Amino acid sequence: MEKQIFRKKSVEKVSSPEQLNDYIRISNPSVWMTLAAIIILLAGVCVWGVLGRLETKVSAAALAESGSVVCYVKEADAEKVEGGMTVRIGENEFTVQSVSAAPVAVEQGGKFSEYLLYVGGLQVGEWVYEVVLDGALADGVYGAEIVVDSVSPLSFVFN
Repeated sequence: MEKQIFRKKSVEKVSSPEQLNDYIRISNPSVWMTLAAIIILLAGVCVWGVLGRLETKVSAAALAESGSVVCYVKEADAEKVEGGMTVRIGENEFTVQSVSAAPVAVEQGGKFSEYLLYVGGLQVGEWVYEVVLDGALADGVYGAEIVVDSVSPLSFVFN
């Protein structure tokens, strides 16, 4: 007696040329949709890796008076700040013109209002550096971010 592994009916179905295309379909459309979504996601990550930027920022309080803008940076962060760096105050961008050579003590009253202390996270008696910015802004106290470093995400892959 001849022993067969497959049933005779199944072998005839697969052997039939009319039904050959029915068995070529390996996956259903939902698998193709998932694969397409993954490819689109990976393409987006690659574009972001090439064109995107990751920035290291230092927070500061900015005081605008009489057409000039001065930021007050904590002593620990001042060593990272240099001339030519970008400063963002709201939607406006400025450039650092200079950083004071010596720190200034934060004192109650005068140019250090309660709100300036609050915005900058400063405390009375703390030492800060004055950072002079180019450009003008309406008089007032603002929160500022100084961009001290900017790198491409792709550089993390290759370094």
